[in-house]
Amino acid sequence: MAGKIKVPRCTSCGKESEFGYCYECLCRCEIITRDKQQVSGDFTIVDWFTSRASAGLIVEDTQSGVRYQLYMSDVFAYLDGLKLADLTLEETKKGSAYGWKVITEEAVISQ
Repeated sequence: MAGKIKVPRCTSCGKESEFGYCYECLCRCEIITRDKQQVSGDFTIVDWFTSRASAGLIVEDTQSGVRYQLYMSDVFAYLDGLKLADLTLEETKKGSAYGWKVITEEAVISQ
């Protein structure tokens, strides 16, 4: 684990907050510096998110049920060079944009 990270933490209850405000204690959080954390395990993709600045996947630890947000730039860096075998792609149109989508095995069999 290398480096430190600044995170908001509630001065009353001590919980870290993603937004800098503790909705349980109804107070602003202080910014603290702590060591970066790492987690390992088996994860399942459970959702995705978008914002004005980014997009990403939400993965869930299959053992603990804790969810983590992964930014797409980090997901793409992880996937770079990964071999995708036995896929079927189908041309698609979304609005005025053309592209390709992955067809599931069930959809290929029924065609």
